[in-house]
Amino acid sequence: MGEPSTKRGLWSRRTLFGATLGAALVFMILGVIFWGGFNTAMEATNNMEFCISCHEMEENVYQEYRGTVHDANRSGVRAGCPDCHVPRPWIHKVVRKIQASNEIYHKIMGTVSTPEKFAANRLTMAKRVWAAMKKTDSRECRNCHDITAMNPVNQKPRARQQHLNAMERGQTCIDCHKGIAHKPVHTQLTDAELEALEKPNPDFIRPIPTSYTAGLERVEAAEAEAKAKAQEARQREREAQAAMKAEQEARMAAAVAAAIEAYKAGQAGAAVAAPAAAAAADGGFGIDWSDVPGREVVLFYPGQSSMEWILNGRDHSGKRAFEAGDRCFDCHDKEAADIGRKIVTGEKLEPQPIEGKRGSIPVTVQAAHDAENLYLRFQWEDTPHVPVPFVEGGKMDPENPVKLALMLATDEVEYADRAGCWGTCHHDLRSMPDEASPEATKYLTESRTEIEIRGRGDKPRGGWDKRKGEAEMAAELEAGHFMDLLRFKSGAGAAEDGHVLADRVMEGGQGTAMSGRLENGVWTVTVKRKLATGAPGDVALEPGRLYNIGFAIHDDYSAARWHHVSVGYKLGFDNPDAEINAVQREARAMAAPAPVAAAAPATAAPAAVGGDVAAGVDWSKAGEREVVLFYPGQSSMEWILNGRDHSGKRAFEAGDRCFDCHDKEAADIGRKIVTGEKLEPQPIEGKRGSIPVTVQAAHDAENLYLRFQWEDTPHVPVPFVEGGKMDPENPVKLALMLATDEVEYADRAGCWGTCHHDLRSMPDEASPEATKYLTESRTEIEIRGRGDKPRGGWDKRKGEAEMAAELEAGHFMDLLRFKSGAGAAEDGHVLADRVMEGGQGTAMSGRLENGVWTVTVKRKLATGAPGDVALEPGRLYNIGFAIHDDYSAARWHHVSVGYKLG
Repeated sequence: MGEPSTKRGLWSRRTLFGATLGAALVFMILGVIFWGGFNTAMEATNNMEFCISCHEMEENVYQEYRGTVHDANRSGVRAGCPDCHVPRPWIHKVVRKIQASNEIYHKIMGTVSTPEKFAANRLTMAKRVWAAMKKTDSRECRNCHDITAMNPVNQKPRARQQHLNAMERGQTCIDCHKGIAHKPVHTQLTDAELEALEKPNPDFIRPIPTSYTAGLERVEAAEAEAKAKAQEARQREREAQAAMKAEQEARMAAAVAAAIEAYKAGQAGAAVAAPAAAAAADGGFGIDWSDVPGREVVLFYPGQSSMEWILNGRDHSGKRAFEAGDRCFDCHDKEAADIGRKIVTGEKLEPQPIEGKRGSIPVTVQAAHDAENLYLRFQWEDTPHVPVPFVEGGKMDPENPVKLALMLATDEVEYADRAGCWGTCHHDLRSMPDEASPEATKYLTESRTEIEIRGRGDKPRGGWDKRKGEAEMAAELEAGHFMDLLRFKSGAGAAEDGHVLADRVMEGGQGTAMSGRLENGVWTVTVKRKLATGAPGDVALEPGRLYNIGFAIHDDYSAARWHHVSVGYKLGFDNPDAEINAVQREARAMAAPAPVAAAAPATAAPAAVGGDVAAGVDWSKAGEREVVLFYPGQSSMEWILNGRDHSGKRAFEAGDRCFDCHDKEAADIGRKIVTGEKLEPQPIEGKRGSIPVTVQAAHDAENLYLRFQWEDTPHVPVPFVEGGKMDPENPVKLALMLATDEVEYADRAGCWGTCHHDLRSMPDEASPEATKYLTESRTEIEIRGRGDKPRGGWDKRKGEAEMAAELEAGHFMDLLRFKSGAGAAEDGHVLADRVMEGGQGTAMSGRLENGVWTVTVKRKLATGAPGDVALEPGRLYNIGFAIHDDYSAARWHHVSVGYKLG
């Protein structure tokens, strides 16, 4: 017998650490099983369902999370509990899971088992989360939000600025974005805790990506372009107003001359003063404002904000940026209207909201100067009186419908360089949260020995009772530490010139005159102020320097803090970099009005066409709605119904109205189309993309009354029409269509159902005479253009008998149109064609006055005529509007989405 083999079997061979291959395989299999089980368990505990499986999470933080931007948003990207609270890197994830064992302990102990216990421990738990996020540079936030990949073009001004600050200074997401998914308990932190948590970390500083700086440059270029266009539009408006004024003055001069001639001929009576309008003293102090550049400044309602509020991080998230040198202007100039809306409604900072009070006032500010004086002009729209519920009679200051104030300061005044006149507003003034006295007026920090910012130990915030001595105050005034204050009171037309230091002093300044008037619903207040007077409390102004300026308007008989204010702006002289730039102009001599023999005859009213058909309607009591008509280009009903063209096709077919998606974005749609960005192969340079129209409606037992008002614009010549005017006889045409829900698409698209792809001037034009029609009048409509077929149905007309049946069934659009050239009212309908006659009981009138078109419609509720929709109370009807402005025709008009008339 041979010797037994000593060679080991495959599975008995020794491997690393002396283990056999078989044993290694067993251990490997066990490892895979263990790892698979461990990983499966890890993932099973790493989803939303697991997180809210305990009632403490489901009943508290989950309910707060629902509906937030991380739960539901327009893109459908959801961030659940693990996305924010569990790291993705494996090691960090394991560490977090080990830490979670502590949460199991507290679950067993019932630490947060009731809502009351949860609330009591919420801040402690939140602090742990904030600290962890701060330590990791908000690692879990950055899984989705990379600050270096952000596009500032799509961000609001404040967000652009704060993200730039974050990269430059070393801030991280959690510094600013606490409380976005759960209850904002960071307001319970002490100021020391908040400052420590939000302190910049140099390790988090990032280089500014070139894509971000390029985005900022694009934003600045777009804003500069928009600003230039707005200035050009205002310039055109001023030129039109100047031409109108010159025409009126010429008529007035002719009337005055005729009256003098009549007097010389012995036909006149006793001499009387010339009409005020003929006097050179027009309130403009001799400046020709028609060629002075203007800037729109949006004044907003501030509520109970104050300088202490700005400087307290618990109140104001911009506190860090402000203390670092950023101006209020940097973040808030572009969002003033939105801030005012939030505050005036009581959403924040206003415990006594006044229902109906506007949140902001857009004011056009112009500035000029000569060798001796600064001239300022402010213009803004008046609004109907909104009674104040907590004041007898509803008017806080019944003697003054309007007061306008402005403050000037150098950079020597603390905060003036960043906050303008806001530094005079404190938390302990009258009507503010810590009111010290009903007489407590504005003051500066320079006049106090101490200012309480945070209200520690329940101290009142502010410094009303910490006034410096008179000698110190005199030194502060001498050092220029004051705000120069000018104010106009409309009741008596009084000009006040004072300053703010220890108090608001309304006298002592010199060299200021003001005038104001309310005309055609617009307030105009003009200021003339000597550049330098040498008087205490007057800032000496000189070219080559920048000054801080802020404005406030008390409108609608308001007083105290119920006003509208601006952020701080820079005033300069012939300096285009200044936000308020005073340009050099020479004031003309102002002659006193001379007596004439007889009062001049009344000047002719602006030309009207057709007379006012609704003269008996008191429109001041009728409600109104702004409808934005937009430029549609070559869109059509077929375009709407084709998914390749229109991403909203599915929503539309499911029953959504065009109104649902597009009512608020009509202006943006018009801008994109009118510039040729989409749907317009023949853009007309300078044509406006949208027209905001104020629509009012009223009725009596027999008639419906409608009034449309919108701003006219200077003529924009059309390059492809001889003479530049498509319809030279009609500067304006206004059309409106009415329909019941029986008309296909009318319930969702309004009058859009009459527009097709094969009408004249459209892509598949069937004929130069092809006009509007409804799908009910055709046997077939080609939607997609398959096989290169023309889209539409112009050549698929039904027979006359079928058409008569459709008309009888109410399948038509009732069409009313006003043509300004002859003042003609047309009353017809649309079914197989556009028929401009046959309707009854409609009258229209229109006029252009002070640059505003007003078209009024009177229409019988029911006439019984074919093609006239019978209107009755209790029902809703579909209505749409179109305006052919600036001598336009065919598709080069502006249209609305469909609205409901009730």
